[in-house]
This record gives sequence, C-alpha cells and structure tokens, in this order.
Amino acid sequence: MSLSFLPFTPSFVPTYILFFAFIGLDQTYAYPHNSRQDVAVTRNGSKPSQEAAQSILTSSGSDLGGSSMAWNQPSSASATVSKIASVANGPATNERAINAMPTSSPTIVARDSSLEETSTSSMPVTTSFIPVSGLAFPSVTPSPSITASAYKTLTSLIPSILSNANSIAVHSWEIGAFTETLLEIYYPELTPFGWKASAFDGEDIPWSVLKIAKDAISHYDWTGAPGQNSEKDLQDYLFPDTTPHAHVPQALVGGDGALGDPVSLIPAVWLLARFARQDDLREELGLRSPEDYAWAVGNQLDYLFNGPWANNAGTISQREAGFEVWSDMGYMIPPSLAYLGLDISNYNLLKKALEQFRLESSAMLDTDKQIYQHIPASDARLWATGNGWMTYGLMRDLASVKMSSFTEDFSTLKSDAEQTIAGVFKALFDQLGDDSLLPDYMLQDNSTLALGDTAGTALTVAAYYRFLEIAPHLTSQALIAKAEKAFDGVVAKIDGDGWVTHCVDPMGTYGWVVYPEDYSLHSPEGQAFAAMMWKARTDAGY
Repeated sequence: MSLSFLPFTPSFVPTYILFFAFIGLDQTYAYPHNSRQDVAVTRNGSKPSQEAAQSILTSSGSDLGGSSMAWNQPSSASATVSKIASVANGPATNERAINAMPTSSPTIVARDSSLEETSTSSMPVTTSFIPVSGLAFPSVTPSPSITASAYKTLTSLIPSILSNANSIAVHSWEIGAFTETLLEIYYPELTPFGWKASAFDGEDIPWSVLKIAKDAISHYDWTGAPGQNSEKDLQDYLFPDTTPHAHVPQALVGGDGALGDPVSLIPAVWLLARFARQDDLREELGLRSPEDYAWAVGNQLDYLFNGPWANNAGTISQREAGFEVWSDMGYMIPPSLAYLGLDISNYNLLKKALEQFRLESSAMLDTDKQIYQHIPASDARLWATGNGWMTYGLMRDLASVKMSSFTEDFSTLKSDAEQTIAGVFKALFDQLGDDSLLPDYMLQDNSTLALGDTAGTALTVAAYYRFLEIAPHLTSQALIAKAEKAFDGVVAKIDGDGWVTHCVDPMGTYGWVVYPEDYSLHSPEGQAFAAMMWKARTDAGY
C-alpha cells in the first residue's frame, strides 16, 4: 500500500505515528500469537499492560487491548517456517514406510531474550520448534454404530486436522497434547484407553510420535547421561534412590515459565526409552541409548517434585517463578505420572497422580457453580479450555488406574474424583450457547468473553465420551444428547481444509478470547482436541 497520500509535514507527524502504530498492532494480531496473555498474567508469566487488562474487562467489541503488544514473538523466520512447514495432507496406508524415513535435524531458531527473566529452568532452552515435516497421517476407521452426519464429516477430516496440528504445534504443552492425540488415534494400545503392555514388543511402531519427541528435546543437556547399560532396568533411572547415574534435575524442554507444561512430554519421551531398546529402530532414527531417555524422564520428575514451589498441602505449582495453580495443569502433570505408574506398575506414581488431581480440583473448583476457575490467583473466571484440561486429564488418570493392577487400592480416590467430575460435566453442558458451544468464559456478562469456543468445547466433549466408558453409572441420556449437540457445534466450525475455527486465541495475545472473524488464527490445541473428540466418541460408540 502506498503512503504517498500522507504528506510529510511537521503537523502530520502525529498522523504518521498513529498510522504506523496501527500497522504494528495489526502485525502482532496475525498468527502466530506467541504471548499467551490474560488480564493478569501471560503464559510466560509477564504482566500485561494496564490498558490491555482494562480493555479485556470492559470491551464488548473487537478492538481489544489496543495498547498492548505481543510479548514473546518469535523471530520472523520462525513464524514464517511455522506457518509454511511442509506436511503430508493426504491419507496414507503405510505409516512405517512414510514416517520411518529419516528426517533432517530441526532448524534452530534463536531464543527470545525476553524469556531470560521469566523462565527459571534455564537448562533446556526455549526454542521455536520447527515441526517435523513429511509425516503422514492415515485416514481413520469410523465406528459402524455411529451414523450421525457430523461424525462422518469429522472422520473424513482427521488426516487434515492432524497435518495442520503438526504444522503449528511448537510449544511444550502443544507438543505434549499433539503426541498424546496421535497415540490415542493410531496407537491406542500405548495409551491407558486401550492399554496392552505387549504393544511395546510388537511391530506397530509409533514412528511419528518418536520422531516428534526426539526433535522436541534436541536441545537437552545430556551432560552426565549414563549411555547404554543393559544391566539396569529402565525404571531404575526414574528415581534418585535407584538411578545408577545421579540425576541432573531439569525440564525436558523449556516451559516458558511453566513448571507443569514440559511434564506433558513425559509419555512421548518415555516411549523413546522403551522403543530405543530395539537396535534397528535406534539406528534408523538416530536415537540415543534407552537409558539416556529414561534418565531424562527421571531428571524431569526430580525437577518437578523437588522444586521450590509447592504449598503446605503438597500441591505442585504450575509455574516456576512462584506458587500458582492453573487449570492447564490437570492435563499436564497427573496424567503423565499415572502413565508411568501404569507402565512400570508403580503404586506411588499412580497414587501421586490421583492425589495431585484432588489437590488441584479442590484449589480451583468453584463449589457454587461446579465449574473450574482458570487461575484462582489472577483470573478466577470459568474458562472453557481450562475445564477441558481438567476433565480430560482426569479421564487419563482414571484410565491408567483402571488398567493397572492397583485399581482396587484406589477405590476411594477414584470414586471421589468421579463424583466431582460428574457434577462438573452437568454444570458445563448446562452452559451450551445457541451455537452449541461452551462460552469461552462462562457465567459472566462480557459479551466478548462469552463467545463460543471450539477448543474448550471439543476437549470437554472428548472427556465426557471417555467418562461414558469409565463411569457409566454417573452418566445420563440427557448429557449424552448435550455432548452430541456440542460435538455438532464444533464440527460446524471446522473448514474443508481441516482447520478448527472459532477457537480461543491459544497464546492469549490480548486475553484468552475468541476472534470469530480472524480465520488466520489457528490453535494447535484446538486441532488436537477435535481429533481427541472424534476418537473418544468412536471408542464410546455413541
């Protein structure tokens, strides 16, 4: 666009300033948003401007947070590569043939210096992860008992939805959610929802998950790693009192100020340890020794359990810089502990998972409304995606316990959690709007914050379909009907290219809000959640 229409005279200097300020604001508004910012805190822990905070609280239009700028923008090269990363869009029938092919090492992008003050894990750097290209996402088989048109539509879109998710998932929690989604859809026997311990010895290798996990931790500091030692069990490397090599407590990846988010990668990295025992696979993918990956998971556990931030009750903090509970942590922390507990048959890890959920739930549940708060200390509102994180995280916990040999030992903890979450589901589905979506923020008057959100809706629906299998005695036909209505509402917002639209801004650039007319804003979580929703309904058969 030509700027010749603006005469450059001293009297017009303010006009130039305002014009370029507007252009700059527009650039930060476009995807990818890399500063998950709310009215009181951003994803990396920074405080937003007072003007931005006030704008989110008071605005009912689209001009939100106009004085705030994006806080954690990647370099322009990173943003460009993230948007145009090459992915395979069509269905494939031989995942091994395509996804087992070697890939080049990820491109390293400079770390944003603004993170130096907010991230206290410091060991693993925070990078703009370049998604693994060339992965194939095969078409999926629908449940023959489900004939609904929206379900059939979503079935056909799953490969595109996953390809799109792969192209934009770059942060720890996004990669954790995406790899879990791939496992649930393509390798359910490696998840608590379809668990078979023998799957680790079979020929069905989760190539895509292993390649993503390997690249995700490409910046890991391996100083002190054990190397190969076949005389020790992998689980010995998980705990400080049994590890043959001393732990170096550190997160698996940089968490942008979050203690809990990198923990979501534990299942994927643990799979690296388990499958790296196969010599041919280890050589083909260029993996380290299985002991190294098990040791890295042990380091992550040490960093999580022995960090400075836990309250007197034993609740682990979601954040590194100070004690905070966020609803996100319900998906990040307990399910990863439960997964390890299931695989190595460890009573203490399974118990820790259920106890942490109980502590998180008691800290965040609004007992009057039976809905979880987002961040009690700074954003006590009722955020749809946060409720999705909490409800689906618990389903993973309960499934792990159910598949373990200790299920009877946890009957009280399980029953209490199931009763609590049954009340939450009822309260959530009572909030469905005219668009059949959960409001981004529920039970408040700000129309901007109350726009329907596909991301939070999809994950909540996925959780309820899992609940139908885990605790059918606590479900009802009325809520099943509402879950299907919400399912249809999400599918109606997925375009023909497999992009889930009408999602909350995943980075919270000007608050965790929905921009319904911005079709360039894409959510890695929203993509993963839609696929999880499909798989959960498929398994439930409703």
